[in-house]
Amino acid sequence: MKKIAFILHGKMRGKKSVKESLIKIFSANYIVRFYETVHPRHAEELSVNALNDGCDFLISVGGDGTLHEVVNGFLKSGGRGRFQSILGVLPYGTGNDFARGIGVTKNIDQLSEMISRNSSALLDAGCMEIHLSDGSVNTCYFDNIADLGIGADVVVQVNGVNLRKKILGGTLTFFLSVLTTFITFKPKNVRVSWDGFAWEGKVLSLVVANGRFFGSGLGVAPDAKLDDGMFEVVIFADLSVIDYLKNFARVRKSLRVMHPEAHYYRAKEIYVEPLGNKAIVEADGEIAGQAPVLYKCLPAAMPFLIP
Repeated sequence: MKKIAFILHGKMRGKKSVKESLIKIFSANYIVRFYETVHPRHAEELSVNALNDGCDFLISVGGDGTLHEVVNGFLKSGGRGRFQSILGVLPYGTGNDFARGIGVTKNIDQLSEMISRNSSALLDAGCMEIHLSDGSVNTCYFDNIADLGIGADVVVQVNGVNLRKKILGGTLTFFLSVLTTFITFKPKNVRVSWDGFAWEGKVLSLVVANGRFFGSGLGVAPDAKLDDGMFEVVIFADLSVIDYLKNFARVRKSLRVMHPEAHYYRAKEIYVEPLGNKAIVEADGEIAGQAPVLYKCLPAAMPFLIP
C-alpha cells in the first residue's frame, strides 16, 4: 500500500476533526502517517522525516507558511533527483494563495480524487540565494512569491506582534500591522539586473512571482504561470501608497496596475542589491533575510497534485 504523509500545523483550528476525516477517507486504501509541528520551521524537518520514511505523497495541511516549509524540506533533501514522492496541499490556513492559484480547496474529497488518479504536474519552484556580509550564501526555496518592499515590511510587523495577536486576534492584528506599515513605510532604493537588463531606483514593492496571488488573494502577478520556467517580475517603483490604494481593486481582480511607475517583466534569474537602506526579503509570507539576493527559477522542480 502507498503511504500518505500529512504534515499538519500543530495549532491548526479543527485539527482533531480534520485528522478523523482523513483517516476515514484514506485508511482503507493507504497507509496514513501524521506529522504535527510543535515549533516554528518544524514542518521542514518533518517533511524530511516523511521522505525518509518512504511516503509516496507529502501533503501540507495548513497555510502558505506550512507549505513553504514542506517545499523547502523536499528541495533541500534532493527533490526529484532523490525522491519519487508527490507534493500536495490541503489549505487550512488564512491566505492559501498557492492553493488558490492551482484551484485546490480544503475539500478532502477533492484531495482523495487527485491522489487516486495520481493527478499531478511538474511545477516550477523559486530559489533564493541571499548573500551575507561574511561572503557566505544562505539558500532557501519558495513555491509561490517572494518580495521586497512594503509586503516584506508587513510580514515583519505581523511576525513581531505575538502578544498583540493573543489579545486582539489574528485578523485585527494583521490589519493593524498593514496600517502601521503603510503609515511608516519608506521606499527601498535598489538595483535590479538580469541578462543585460538593469533598473535602479526607489520601489514600493518588488515582486518575484512564480504564482499569481499573495497577501490573501491579491493578484499581483496576473501573467505568472507555475510551469513555464519563468518568473513574472513586478516592480511598483516610485509609486505612493495612495496610488497603490487607488489601484487596489485592480490588484484584487488580478489585473495590471495602469500607472507609469508600475512595470511588468519576465526573467529566469534576477539579482537585487540595495542602494543605501536595508531591504528585507520574504518568501511565501516568511522572512528570508535581506538583500543582496539572487532569485533563480527552477523549472519542473515540484511534482504537485493539481485538479
